[in-house]
Amino acid sequence: ENIKKNKKINNKITSIETLYYSINLKRIILPASTYGGIDFVSNKIVYISNDLDFFTIDKTSYDIKNYTIKKFNNNKEFFLKKHREELGDQANLFFGIKDIFIGNFSNSKKKQILVSTLKYNIKDDCNTVTIFSSEIYNEEKMNLGPWNEIFSSKPCLKIDLTEPKFAAASAGGRIFKYDNENILLTIGDFYSDDVHGPALSQNLKVDYGKILKINLTNKNNEIFSSGHRNPQGLFISKDNNIFSSEHGPAGGDEVNLIYQNKNYGWPLNTFGVGYKSKKQYGEKKKKWTPDISNNQHDKFEKPIFSWGNTFAASNLIYYENDYFNKWKDNLLVGSLATKQISRLVFNKKKKSIILKEDIKLDIRIRDIIQLKDGKIIILSDPQDGFRELIIISKKI
Repeated sequence: ENIKKNKKINNKITSIETLYYSINLKRIILPASTYGGIDFVSNKIVYISNDLDFFTIDKTSYDIKNYTIKKFNNNKEFFLKKHREELGDQANLFFGIKDIFIGNFSNSKKKQILVSTLKYNIKDDCNTVTIFSSEIYNEEKMNLGPWNEIFSSKPCLKIDLTEPKFAAASAGGRIFKYDNENILLTIGDFYSDDVHGPALSQNLKVDYGKILKINLTNKNNEIFSSGHRNPQGLFISKDNNIFSSEHGPAGGDEVNLIYQNKNYGWPLNTFGVGYKSKKQYGEKKKKWTPDISNNQHDKFEKPIFSWGNTFAASNLIYYENDYFNKWKDNLLVGSLATKQISRLVFNKKKKSIILKEDIKLDIRIRDIIQLKDGKIIILSDPQDGFRELIIISKKI
């Protein structure tokens, strides 16, 4: 097994006791890469790295295959040539693939793979959040068609928009199918929040700090919801509840139930506070300066849950399978900072959270999906020169 081939993870946990289940963790080693995304097609889990390296993992044998595919041009090499010296490591870490989604849509008879990425505009020296799509011609051989650009955010952002520069860790980029013609896409505020730079999330003339609805056929797009900071998670349940997990400032991470045309308040409303002061090292600011609600979040749409401590929410799923039947209709939210999954029991009638269980995994969770058979797949952040794909199943 892959675990035995890497001494660095020999001692990592392979089983966990949770409230309702004993679970197994099948850990598969992947090359190190920040961001990227996972999804599945046929009997394969698909993983695309930050630099568009394309892998599949067989769901039964766990065999890993690396495919050579034609890459779309997001101009990353030109961005690095221009800005690597100025930005250091973050230039390579934050510029790249933010998410992938595989599904069927009415504009094609074949499954499509959608990829969100930062794209560099060489002429104007600025960046956008862009979506490329390709048809999967052959699911077994993973033959893809040409890449087509279907969306690019407006306006194009300069790296010195905010301080610190190039805040692409707050880019969002999560994709989910809305209906047979449309997807939803989350776009972060790139730290443009009236503290680090001019606020964008309340400006309805720009795409940043929004969830957008994008039509794949005619490429039209519209603002679906506004007032977001950095929505890292997005999931639409079978009964059409739209959930999003979002990074707040310190103590302000949250889960939102998304309604069309609603405003979620950022940066004018948050339960969070400011980060540590540079002038008074170690002292946390007790207020988020632009907040107009005295941290009550009562001027705009409120989240259905907020952690109140450091969590750093990544992606989430709404569990809809019978495999973990006691987790059905629960939200499973990944965490980067606390290295766990938060299982949130959702009251469908009252649209509220009524129980939280923390499942410690000791890895920074970047992405999470559920397979058709009910097993749960997690993609970790890189550590010690590799990252992990973890398959969660019941212990028999």
